[in-house]
Amino acid sequence: MTIEKCYVIIVVMSKKIESVIQDWHIVDTVNEYYSTQKMLVWALENCQSKFYHRGNRFWFHNYKDATIFALKYADTAGQKEVSNA
Repeated sequence: MTIEKCYVIIVVMSKKIESVIQDWHIVDTVNEYYSTQKMLVWALENCQSKFYHRGNRFWFHNYKDATIFALKYADTAGQKEVSNA
């Protein structure tokens, strides 16, 4: 498989993921206190619905999951908001 084919596959998959999560609730986790691993474990153990993670950003299908996650892990400087995509 060539690099060009790999790139096309990645772009197509990214577009499909974006189409699924476009109306999910977003929580940015720009903090240094909690590790990404700890946040992922919490989400796996506590979320009532689906979630998606990429970098410092989490998308939640369920607003309650997003809100509780934001209160626990959102930016430690005080921004505890949940936004729609």
